[in-house]
Amino acid sequence: MKTKTIALALLLTTLGVAGCSDQKEEPKEEVMAEMEKAGEATADTYEDAKEKAADSWDETKDATSDAYEEGKDMASDAYEDGKDMASDAYEDGKDMASDAYEDGKEMGSDMMDKGAEKSEELKDAASEKMREACIKMKKKMGGDVSECDTQD
Repeated sequence: MKTKTIALALLLTTLGVAGCSDQKEEPKEEVMAEMEKAGEATADTYEDAKEKAADSWDETKDATSDAYEEGKDMASDAYEDGKDMASDAYEDGKDMASDAYEDGKEMGSDMMDKGAEKSEELKDAASEKMREACIKMKKKMGGDVSECDTQD
């Protein structure tokens, strides 16, 4: 509406200036018809521009909304991937720790068994040495050597 008023004022001013010259005056109805056409053309142009601006704004909003949603989806996917990777790393670490514990327990058990074997060997060797010393002593002092076999 405002645009029509401006167009009419512009047309009247132009016609008023042109009417002051030597040209012959046009009938008032023709001038009004011209002004009406100019006003309608201006209004149509304004409405077209307004529609194009609204369409452009809607397209911009849609593109922005789509980009936002895509970004949100990408961030969510990255978060889920990171969470899965962390969970996998945790599980792998837990498995490795469990394996290391079991290996350590097995190694400790093996060491205990070997220690027990060595202890038994040393005990047997010490018993044998004591037996030999007993026999040697009994032979020198004159005693019963069979008594040395019953000592444990």
